[in-house]
Amino acid sequence: MINFYGKNLEFNYESNVSGNFLVIIMDASEKIHEYQIGILANNPNKHILPIEIRQKDEKHTLYYNITSKLSLSQYLKRNKINKNNFVAIFSGITKTILDSKNYLFSENSFLLMEDYIYINPNNLEVSLVYLPFDVQEGLNINSLLKEFTKNFIINSANIDESGNDNFIKRVINLLKLDTFNILEFQKFLNELSQNEIPKKADSISFNKSSDQSSEEFKDSGTEPSKPQKDNSLSSYLSKTKISVNIPPKKDDFNPHPIPKIPKSEKQKNKVSTNILDNSRIKAKYKSGAITLGVILQLIIIIGAVLLLVSGALDSLGNDMVTNIVAIAILGGALSFLIWKNILNEKNIVQDTKTKKTPAVKPPPVKAASPKAFFSKPSNIPKSKVNTNKKEIISMSQIKNSPMENIQFNTFAANSIYSDDTTLLSPEDSSIDNTDETTLLTPYEISPPYLQSNRDGVIEEIKITKPEFLIGRLKGQVDYVTENKAIGKVHAEIITRDGKYFLKDLNSKNGTYLNNERLNSNTEYEIKDNDVIVFANSEYIFKIPKK
Repeated sequence: MINFYGKNLEFNYESNVSGNFLVIIMDASEKIHEYQIGILANNPNKHILPIEIRQKDEKHTLYYNITSKLSLSQYLKRNKINKNNFVAIFSGITKTILDSKNYLFSENSFLLMEDYIYINPNNLEVSLVYLPFDVQEGLNINSLLKEFTKNFIINSANIDESGNDNFIKRVINLLKLDTFNILEFQKFLNELSQNEIPKKADSISFNKSSDQSSEEFKDSGTEPSKPQKDNSLSSYLSKTKISVNIPPKKDDFNPHPIPKIPKSEKQKNKVSTNILDNSRIKAKYKSGAITLGVILQLIIIIGAVLLLVSGALDSLGNDMVTNIVAIAILGGALSFLIWKNILNEKNIVQDTKTKKTPAVKPPPVKAASPKAFFSKPSNIPKSKVNTNKKEIISMSQIKNSPMENIQFNTFAANSIYSDDTTLLSPEDSSIDNTDETTLLTPYEISPPYLQSNRDGVIEEIKITKPEFLIGRLKGQVDYVTENKAIGKVHAEIITRDGKYFLKDLNSKNGTYLNNERLNSNTEYEIKDNDVIVFANSEYIFKIPKK
């Protein structure tokens, strides 16, 4: 039993022919709202998981149907979250919670944890677990949602901030407010989804409610800080010297901003910043050809004048205007033929003196991670403190440092299993020119694989990643199958410490190991020559001999 929301709860998973279930067990002495279970059994809201209750050994056992659903934590392992993803996920959460009031549900009884929030990877629709009992006094949806969102940004999600709207900084500033509440958070998400230019941060107003949390972002277990006289965001920003970037007006927007290059870089490079001029190479023609063209052109002009003056054309019986037009057309045609033959590629001479060295673009400046805003001031030296996991930077360091100079460690987990190959130039300093022999990992020698035999055709699926996903959904799995009986994200093969494990991911038709159906979200060790069945596709797991 683990304490969740003030209740001793036990979490398990079960699978059978009817589907996969999240099982929550609690003491029978706890009061359950029977009418809420009755409503959820009919599943009136597809974004709240349907529930069934059973009594076992003086325990309340709650069964939530999670068939064909992917946990949010599993989704976040493989996907980078951009602004649209963030808005879709949190809009789904807030809307589901607010709509639950229509069924007389308590908005404080939703389980806001990544492992127990489920998501459709196709469209990011969210399904929540509702606990049909009263949670611990003092907990409310505002404090629960604030803590969940903070943990999502800091620990769980890999967030893409390549846009120019600083949406994560705006979310952080919103979460910093004592007056944070779910209604204003939903309005804020609607603004993000509509790409509206937000109001200045210090002018955002929030309606206070009796159940709003006054908890500041701090480490768990610390005592609440005393309320300050001025808790406004503008006051906070003035103390921390962190500015809020407001997107420029449409008229002032420059689609091609000129990057700022440090003075030292300018002195080193000493190159022209006019990229357009650098790409131009002027050309000229041979002087003899041009001279010949000019002479012929003069001859044509003089000849035309002589014809008009001498009266040689009078015999044709035309008036003067007609004669002039005829001579002009004839002269123009002759001039065109002459210059067409002169201005050809044979007579072009490249002017190499006008070549310029291509401009060197300055290296991109890494922006500070938004997670730094949550760091609590501590007695950390001003210099960077490196650990094996993260680089710690306190808020006091941020406010005294330019934002563009603060960098954080990033993790390239599982990089040796990446399918992408980086093309190295001959001058690339990363090339190892030493004579030392590179030690190959077991995967590079020979990876394990799944082998199938269908009508005499042998197929091998090599397990090339430490967390190898199998399913039908392209872009979300490592092996894509066309078998419609297999789930979108069906199962996972995990490699850890030289051992291999199989885990079903809430698939509708199940995963079998040696003819035994697996409980979903549970790891089972697999060994050489084990028989694995995904729905109706059978494979033999093979581990090459070393």
